[in-house]
Amino acid sequence: MNGWRPIVASRWFRLALSSALLVLLLRTTNLDDMRVALARARLSWLAVALGAYLISQTVSAYRWALLVWSVGFGESFVTIWIYYFRGMYLNLFGPGTVAGDVGRVVFLAGGRRRALALSTVVAHRAIGFVALVGIAAAAIVLLPDQPLPGPSRWVAALAFPATIAGWLWSPRWLARLLPRANRWRTLVERDLVRYWHDRALLAISIVLATAAQLLQIGGQLFVAQALGLRLPWAFFIVVVPIVSVAGTLPFSLQGVGVREAGYWYYLSQIGMQREAAVAVGLLTSAVVLLSGLGGLPALWLSQRKPSTGQLPDPVGPP
Repeated sequence: MNGWRPIVASRWFRLALSSALLVLLLRTTNLDDMRVALARARLSWLAVALGAYLISQTVSAYRWALLVWSVGFGESFVTIWIYYFRGMYLNLFGPGTVAGDVGRVVFLAGGRRRALALSTVVAHRAIGFVALVGIAAAAIVLLPDQPLPGPSRWVAALAFPATIAGWLWSPRWLARLLPRANRWRTLVERDLVRYWHDRALLAISIVLATAAQLLQIGGQLFVAQALGLRLPWAFFIVVVPIVSVAGTLPFSLQGVGVREAGYWYYLSQIGMQREAAVAVGLLTSAVVLLSGLGGLPALWLSQRKPSTGQLPDPVGPP
C-alpha cells in the first residue's frame, strides 16, 4: 500500500486522472455542439463570475485572518491576504487544495510555530466545510422542488448541527486520548482554546464562510448565464457544494475533470444536454484556474517586502 502513495501523490498522476476524466467525457460528447456553445459564451458574464470568485477568496482570507489573530499571530491583513493568494497560486501545481494549504502554513509560521500555523489552516478548512454542509442541508430541507426521498431530508436536517457539534467537541475529546505532556494535546487545550469557547468567533467565521461559498455558487450561476442557460438557482445551491468538496480532494489537478463529470451527472438529472453540461464544467474550471493566477500579484508583493519581515502600512488585528 505504501508503494502506491508516491504514485497517487505525484503531480503526473493527478494530471493523468484529470486528463482521463476529460477524455472520457469528451469522447461521448458532440464536440461540434460543445464548441458552438463555448463560442457563444459572453465574456462579460465570465468576467463577473471571475470577480465573484476573487471577492469570495478575499472574504476567505479575512476569515483566516480572524483565526490567525485569535491565537496570537500579529501579521497584518495585507500580509495574510498575500499569504492566502500565494496559496491559491500554489494550488495550480498541487493536489486539490493541499499545496496551497501547506504553503500558507509555511508562510505564516516563518520557520516557527508551525503546529499553531497548521491549526489555523485546518480550522479555516473545517469551518468552510461546516458552511458548505449548512448551505446544502438548508437547500435540501427548505426547497420543495428537489426530487429527493424523505430520508435524505432528515439526514440533511441533522447534518449541520452534527458538523457544528463535531467541530466544538471532537478535537478536545480526541486530545484527551493523548498523554498530558503531548504537544498536540497542549496545542488543543491551551493554544487553540478560543476556537472551542469563543462562540462569537465561530459565528462570525461561519457567516463569512457562508458568504464566500454563496459568492462562489453565484459565480457558477454566472457561468451558466454566460452560456445562455436558464438553470434554477436552487440547483446550484444543492449541487455546487457537492462538486466543490469533490474538487478539493487530492486526486485531481484543481478539480479539473472531477468538476466536469459532476456537472455532467447532475445536469443530466434535470434534462440538460451533455454538451451544455460539460461546457459549464469547463468554463467553471477555467474561472477557478484564472483565479489561481491572482496569486501572481501576491508573489510580486511578497518580493517587495522589506527585510524586517513586515509589510508597510499594516492593518493589524482588531
